[in-house]
Amino acid sequence: MTRQTKKIKQLFFTALIMAVGLLFFKYLPMYIYGKDILFDASSHIVWTSFILYLIYLFIEKNKKLRIPYFIFSAVVLIIISIQRIVTKQHNEIGIMLGLIIAVIAIVIPRWKEIRRKIK
Repeated sequence: MTRQTKKIKQLFFTALIMAVGLLFFKYLPMYIYGKDILFDASSHIVWTSFILYLIYLFIEKNKKLRIPYFIFSAVVLIIISIQRIVTKQHNEIGIMLGLIIAVIAIVIPRWKEIRRKIK
């Protein structure tokens, strides 16, 4: 399997896991409790994380850009999180659920790589 094919497969599984996570932690609670709840997972955070991850795959090999890109990504996610809380679209639970879904969706397809780097 080529490197590009592997990356495309990882992206597909990441998007799939994110979609399933949103189904269970955003749309199902909204269906049960109504659309005006604040504790549903933030899809803005999840899909922004996916786009930031997609961009990261292009700069992954350049070690000089990694730290500045992680800082940029954190700032973007913090700004979106604050905006969602201030406009009363989500509370802290919804933001954290969105972040947890995004992190799990990114880590699961790359688990072998991450485990290898930890050892």
